[in-house]
Amino acid sequence: MFSKKQNFTKNKETQYKTAYRRTYEASPFFRFLNAEISASGFWFIDIAEQNTKSQKWLPLTNVRIANNSSQDIAIFPNQTKEGMIIPAGTILTFDRKTVPAINSLKIQNLNTTTVISAEKLDITFWKEAIEFDQAFSEMHKAFYNFLRKK
Repeated sequence: MFSKKQNFTKNKETQYKTAYRRTYEASPFFRFLNAEISASGFWFIDIAEQNTKSQKWLPLTNVRIANNSSQDIAIFPNQTKEGMIIPAGTILTFDRKTVPAINSLKIQNLNTTTVISAEKLDITFWKEAIEFDQAFSEMHKAFYNFLRKK
């Protein structure tokens, strides 16, 4: 027989264990196609708000941007001040080494006179499965932090 506090603690432990295990799995692909973007306009993607199934996997680690338009664009991961330019007609992929954690993305049309038509930008986000070396590193850090507390 458990007290209310012990039941609450057991439930929280189960929630944390479930969330912890999730980080090692690969996520599905979350794809976004643009609406029309005006000249010098912005398109903002809040991944969790626009695709509620992605909340389980946030932050995501990879993004592939296919710029099928005839205009250059700039992307700002997580609304940072430093943007990256994606030339017209190119496909670029960024992984966790380039952009460590992605929750949102802001895209700017760099052309001051031409509109980007709908569905010309194809943006796909996903989280890759953790590799053994990464898992060992994370386990080592957790073990070290646990020993420091004592």
